[in-house]
Amino acid sequence: MSDVSGTVKVTAEAHLHINQLLSLLNGPLSDVLSQVTSHGLALTDPLVWQGPAATNFASAIWPEVQSQLGTVTSALTGLQGQVAGILNSITAAGASPLSSLPVVSSLPLGSL
Repeated sequence: MSDVSGTVKVTAEAHLHINQLLSLLNGPLSDVLSQVTSHGLALTDPLVWQGPAATNFASAIWPEVQSQLGTVTSALTGLQGQVAGILNSITAAGASPLSSLPVVSSLPLGSL
């Protein structure tokens, strides 16, 4: 259910989860997916692994997994962009509205 009043609530916990999600997408998860791809490709080389199981892996198993990894990587890259955009929007919305108001004239502080 969406809030049609336009109210936006962003807690410190939301910021924490957004930043942690971005950290995972930029670091450990990206590294793991890269390593899985590297090891999988290495195992398709007959100079590294040979035999019926290796042939099955190289011709049937790995191509399917590699395709799925590509789909997952694309989805995670899209998620990363969306989450970063949300964080930027939250940060921009949380900026002081007074800092964006035009200055009409300077008032001498002594007369206040």
